Formats: sequence, structure tokens, C-alpha cells
Amino acid sequence: MSALTLEEKLEVQKQIRHLEGQRNTKRRALFEAQDEIDSKREALITEIEGKLLRTDSIEKLFACNWRVI
Repeated sequence: MSALTLEEKLEVQKQIRHLEGQRNTKRRALFEAQDEIDSKREALITEIEGKLLRTDSIEKLFACNWRVI
């Protein structure tokens, strides 16, 4: 194993910090996407519940009388 110089160690630490920053950014984007999906799911559930709770009604529109002569 070769010993790393101080400059090389510093460069490795910079790369690590950069990659961790990218990871954190992607993690936040993932959480935001999951939140958006959850919101859409809740909206769909609410819409479906509303459709299931509708009430049917019967209204007399007209009447026909028949007579046989």
C-alpha cells in the first residue's frame, strides 16, 4: 500500500464532499417526488370516495295512461 500525500488526501475529501452533496440533492428530490405522489394518491382517494357516496334519486318525469277501448 502506498501512503497518500496530504494533497491527495485533501483531493479525496473534496471528492467525497462533492459526492455526498449530490447524494443529498437526489435524496431531497426523491422525498419531494414521494410527497407529490402521496398528495395525488390522497386526491384520487377523495375523488373516488365522493363518487361512492353519491345518492341516486328517482324523479317522476312524465306519466302515461293507457286505456283499451
